[in-house]
Amino acid sequence: MKKVLYIGPDYKNHRGGIGAVLEVYAANITPFKFIPTYYSGASAAGQLLAYCQAVIRLIRMLLTDKEIKILHIHGSSKGSFLRKSFLLMIGRLFGKKTILHIHSGGFDQFYAGAKLLRPYIRFILGRADLVICLSEKWRSYYASNFRLRGLEKVNNVIEEAPVFPEPSAPDGRLRLLFLGLICDHKGIFDLLDVLAANPEQFKDRISITIAGNGETARLQNRIKEDGLSGEAKYAGWVTGGEKAKLLSACDIYILPSYYEGLPVSILEAMAFAKPVIATEVGGVPEVVKPGHNGWLFTPGDKWQLLSILEEAMDNPALLREYGRRSLALSQEYRPEAVMRSLKALYEELLGAPL
Repeated sequence: MKKVLYIGPDYKNHRGGIGAVLEVYAANITPFKFIPTYYSGASAAGQLLAYCQAVIRLIRMLLTDKEIKILHIHGSSKGSFLRKSFLLMIGRLFGKKTILHIHSGGFDQFYAGAKLLRPYIRFILGRADLVICLSEKWRSYYASNFRLRGLEKVNNVIEEAPVFPEPSAPDGRLRLLFLGLICDHKGIFDLLDVLAANPEQFKDRISITIAGNGETARLQNRIKEDGLSGEAKYAGWVTGGEKAKLLSACDIYILPSYYEGLPVSILEAMAFAKPVIATEVGGVPEVVKPGHNGWLFTPGDKWQLLSILEEAMDNPALLREYGRRSLALSQEYRPEAVMRSLKALYEELLGAPL
């Protein structure tokens, strides 16, 4: 898609959902013209330098590459939105079509708390030729709150899961897996609270592997202080084959977040034929369906979570059936389907074939 320039966080060493999506884009789009605006792990000064370089590179590319007709900008909320807004306006100054692809699971909270910035947020959203969101729930939010030139839902994209030998659990425990940012709003500490408060239900019957970045020292201290060393293990930050092995080896993927867009990690787990325990936030209910391929509960409701874990431990056959259904649901998030959707949107914007 030589007429499209993609802008977003670095995908080669990413530590987030947007980077994961762009990594799959890069593997399935030729040529993949891309400008990184953010590097995971860089210092504040490094991030500022990266952004300034992105601005200069964008202007240079728009001056020299006459094939580029569309800027497809991937961003989130807060600082990400503000940084990308300037790049969007540069694109418009050069007469390019602009797409703002919002991955944020907390954009509504960002906008509600923005106060003096709200007119600017409305202005930027209204200037984009197309706003892309991740779910029908988010489509309804943007349609109800902003006057947009165009609004579409595009599924997040995941690669097909690699094949591993059938996992086994010699100790008979139910194996949970959490991947992501370790912090309060992802709900991981709620899960530890439930395990610590109910040792009679869970001791020697359940295990949880936690992988990600964020408040790692706090996590490890909690595991030790709550006496959960036999039930909970921190695996560090994992990518590629390491992450795939963890997904293959678990029985259930769990993400007890307080807010989300449409988590790539859930889609990846579904591609590995795993049932999912998650919260009824953002676009999650569109892929995790209670009684079909997993369980949903209210964020922070530890009694609900306790009940779900007990049911999962007592129903291994149900887990296998839920996993098969997850795999079937994941097919519409494969690259072939998502690339077709993108191509159709690009051609509609341009009024001509790519």
